[in-house]
Amino acid sequence: MNKLIILYTILLILYQGCYPVSHIIIGEKKSPINANQVKVFPDFPDKYEKIAMIEASSGFALKDMSIEITDQKKTDKALARLKAEAALLGANGIVIQSLSNKDKLYFSLTEDGQSMRDEKQKELKAIAIFVK
Repeated sequence: MNKLIILYTILLILYQGCYPVSHIIIGEKKSPINANQVKVFPDFPDKYEKIAMIEASSGFALKDMSIEITDQKKTDKALARLKAEAALLGANGIVIQSLSNKDKLYFSLTEDGQSMRDEKQKELKAIAIFVK
């Protein structure tokens, strides 16, 4: 029984801990909304409140598994993750601060020794806002 609890705990940590999204609260959180309601703004609108700084990448995650190949699909994946995180915080808008490319090296052990691969990811940073 204890081994099963340990296994579930490890799986939960991997599921939640390997998600390439993070935020820093800088305002007041609101009630969560649907991610489809979150709009992307090119600049800050006239009347808004800042809720959080959010960062997301297109890296592989157990929580929403997919393997994106093109740069556009990677950008779309990072944007979808940004919007989902903003929605959880009650933000109805995001203002993109930066879009960058990130190289990530993965190492693995094989029967023949070590293997290494390079994966290009997109990383987006934004401010989550509540538009009044």
